[in-house]
Amino acid sequence: MAYQEGRFFAAQRKKTGAQPLRWEFPGGKCDEGDPDERSCLEREFREEFGVSVTVGDEAGSIPFDHKGVSYVLVGYWVQIPPEPLVLREHVQAGWYTPKELLELDLSDSDRSLVEEILPLVESSRR
Repeated sequence: MAYQEGRFFAAQRKKTGAQPLRWEFPGGKCDEGDPDERSCLEREFREEFGVSVTVGDEAGSIPFDHKGVSYVLVGYWVQIPPEPLVLREHVQAGWYTPKELLELDLSDSDRSLVEEILPLVESSRR
């Protein structure tokens, strides 16, 4: 999860594939070759946006079910460089205030994660 200057980075999925046109925090499932979750996230940003990111601490996690399978979504704080992004897996991406973010059609698991971490983000800004 990238968060800077009071805004979160989110991207809208393509029309094809899982959860078409829904918004998400970019990332993905770890591959066998990924040594850890942070490396996985770095790889996903390179593949999906053509940028090298810096992955920080864990932001939060939430369990969820999808098609009868249980998962745990783990969010990490990510710093995205100011270079232009190449949208390879998304139709649009941008920076959104918490209010704007909650107005997007977020995937259910990402919405749950936002609702968990927003109080932490807002309390740290005081």
